[in-house]
Amino acid sequence: MSTPMTTTKTTTLYLVRHADVHNPRDIVYGRLPRFKLSALGRQQADQTARFLADRPLAAVYTSPQLRARQTAAAIAAHHPGAPLRTSALLAEVRTAWQGAANATLGKYFNFYEPQSDPADEGIADIFRRMRRTIELLRRRYPGGQVVCVSHGDPIVIARTGYAGLPLVIANLRRADYPERGSVTGFTFDGRGELPLIWYVDPGRCAP
Repeated sequence: MSTPMTTTKTTTLYLVRHADVHNPRDIVYGRLPRFKLSALGRQQADQTARFLADRPLAAVYTSPQLRARQTAAAIAAHHPGAPLRTSALLAEVRTAWQGAANATLGKYFNFYEPQSDPADEGIADIFRRMRRTIELLRRRYPGGQVVCVSHGDPIVIARTGYAGLPLVIANLRRADYPERGSVTGFTFDGRGELPLIWYVDPGRCAP
């Protein structure tokens, strides 16, 4: 008697950091409105879109922040059949530090130690919502490829947690903090909960 073959579905999520932002006052823009892509950002978004153009994307999801939506729109323009959806779970970190001048913050500043306000998100809070998104999309698009446009800290926190590392500041500062317009790939082969994690910055790969 022959043994039935088992197959696994490989699901890939592309966690894209939004491209460069027009920020002439050099402040922590956080979730503040109307922070759009700069001229450099539009170029970066185009490079990222071209990097992903040949992928058979099932959907493009984006943070509600304008800079992320503009980056996502550039990607979605190459995939007219893929729905473009907004998810608050991909949003920037909720912090009362938004609006502060970057020049007043120290070299090793972070949003979490200490938090500016009790309502601020902690690292574990951010990981929970990013994990919720990732697991939802794994179930919704088994065997598919999906883009999620988000922000630097949420992406690096997701990567740290899915790599099985403790969610502490030192691990967030490891190599490959996502550059603007970069892609952090999570490839799930269907045989386990932890993905193969990889990273590419299309801007640096461009000729």
